[in-house]
Amino acid sequence: MKQISKDRREANLLRERIESMLAEPEGWRYYQAQRRWLHELLKRDASYIFTKGERDAVGRMSYARTFFDGWATYSVQELVREARSHMADFDYDDFLNEIEHATRLVRGEMGTLVSLCRMTMNIPPFGQPHERYEDA
Repeated sequence: MKQISKDRREANLLRERIESMLAEPEGWRYYQAQRRWLHELLKRDASYIFTKGERDAVGRMSYARTFFDGWATYSVQELVREARSHMADFDYDDFLNEIEHATRLVRGEMGTLVSLCRMTMNIPPFGQPHERYEDA
């Protein structure tokens, strides 16, 4: 029985991770260039071993594209409504319009939404400062 090398196993796992990310239709609003790059990675020969830089970049993208369906017991929709009701003085209409019907948001979008809501709501700051993308 032929044994698969550690590098080959890691490359196969990375391909699966990329395929999983690309299969997700939501959350690409600000990541079109990265999405194209991921497609390019998958076009490489199946025997290709990804570089450390490529592996790290995919890890960071995966971390950034972690989805959240709410924060502090509030759904995305509840947070959007709260932010919209108090954002007359701020220029976040475009952002709120883009996420108006979303039921979950990627990490960066949720961070922005929670920051807006914290101006009027007693909710904890978004994120886990001790968490790193390698741990996600």
